[in-house]
Amino acid sequence: MVKKNVVVGLGEIGRPILKLISSRSLAIGYDIKEKLMDKRKFGKYEKLKTSFLHICIPFSKNFIKNVISLVSKFDPEVIVIHSTVSPGTTNHLQAKLTIPVIYSATRGFTRECCMT
Repeated sequence: MVKKNVVVGLGEIGRPILKLISSRSLAIGYDIKEKLMDKRKFGKYEKLKTSFLHICIPFSKNFIKNVISLVSKFDPEVIVIHSTVSPGTTNHLQAKLTIPVIYSATRGFTRECCMT
């Protein structure tokens, strides 16, 4: 059975992660700014089961609520958090969910910071 990965948040962290994952498996991007999404691809694979839900959204006071809402929307088997979050966030989410929650430390960078 073919499954998809969903990358949520197509900004500085999410867009490169989507590109990387897409090179090896089926992945679609989702963002509240619909203009950042490939709507045709999203619609084509929307009904497939979600394997990994990659969270790349900014941390806020509503972060946990937002992630739980995304879990309801995509029904993933696993959540991977790539966002910078406060200590304990992963454990707090794990206590509320029955699926594995993984934290993957990711650092964004700009082109300027890497130029010599």
